[in-house]
Amino acid sequence: MSNTASSIKGEKGLRAKCQEQFQTSFWKKLEQKGEYGGVRPRKARRPESRLSGSPAFRLSGSMLYAFFRLVRPLNGLIASISVIIGAFLASGSISPFTSVMIVAIAAFLLLSAGNVLNDFCDIETDRINKPYRPIPSGQVKRRFALVFAIALFVIGVGLGLLVNWIAFSVACIVSALLALYTIKLRRLLLVGNIVVGLLTGLTFISGGIAVGAVGRGVIYNARAFIPAIFAFLFTAGREIVKDIQDVKGDEAVGLLSLPIKWGQQKAMYASFIFLALVILISPWPYFLGIYSLYYLICVVLGVDLVLIYCMLSLLRGLSKQNAAKVASLMKFDIFIGLGAIYLGGL
Repeated sequence: MSNTASSIKGEKGLRAKCQEQFQTSFWKKLEQKGEYGGVRPRKARRPESRLSGSPAFRLSGSMLYAFFRLVRPLNGLIASISVIIGAFLASGSISPFTSVMIVAIAAFLLLSAGNVLNDFCDIETDRINKPYRPIPSGQVKRRFALVFAIALFVIGVGLGLLVNWIAFSVACIVSALLALYTIKLRRLLLVGNIVVGLLTGLTFISGGIAVGAVGRGVIYNARAFIPAIFAFLFTAGREIVKDIQDVKGDEAVGLLSLPIKWGQQKAMYASFIFLALVILISPWPYFLGIYSLYYLICVVLGVDLVLIYCMLSLLRGLSKQNAAKVASLMKFDIFIGLGAIYLGGL
């Protein structure tokens, strides 16, 4: 019995070995010939990871990042922080917290919508000035960008409706101005720069609206309006610097910016007027007893000296690269200004 079982086992092993040798020899012949029956044999592929190896995932990830860049989230973050600080300055608190956060998110979304719409309309100039942007580089299709912008506008305005009718009205006005700026106003000499400055200053007032300070008349006090004035002057000056940076592309598509109409040198001096006003009036809230000493120290060392450096840098050269460097430095300097205003309200 034992010999029979052993014999059967040996036969099975021999049969399996012969079958393996036959298959190996068979596929080797196919590989040498390169084809069999007119059909080229396919090589077995190692299964790829659904995440790291999938081309679809890589495409999706790159597209999400392109949309992320399209909204320019740093600008939206500045708007949201401005709303929160405006609420604090207008009422001494950020209560009701939910309303303040809703308005802050709405400000982020509306500004992001304006940025996306701006890139949608500026594709020709961006092909010259900023070919690396998501739309001219082909990372985001124009029609998708337009749908994205409309969706952001609708959500932002809808959030305003959740707070009160004033917030809803302001959200509608902001949306209309952003659309008008992109389509028409930015083509008018200096008008576009002023509109962007006004919209930036409005973020602080929106904070007062979020806490209901408008109805109580508190929004009209100096503590709430000072940052709005600073934001207007600072942003208008920075927008002219950005126009100097973009002069080549703007001129190619027929835009009438300040550097194109007056020349880059005169446009630079126009931006200096706005920035010099910021420097001159920035200490006065402390001298008038409106803001604390912490504000004075922070605004002089962190804002005024930086603006002086930016003006000296522009005087040394008005190349596209230098104007871009100055504009970027001024954007980050906004955070120091926001910190100074917050400290001044403590």
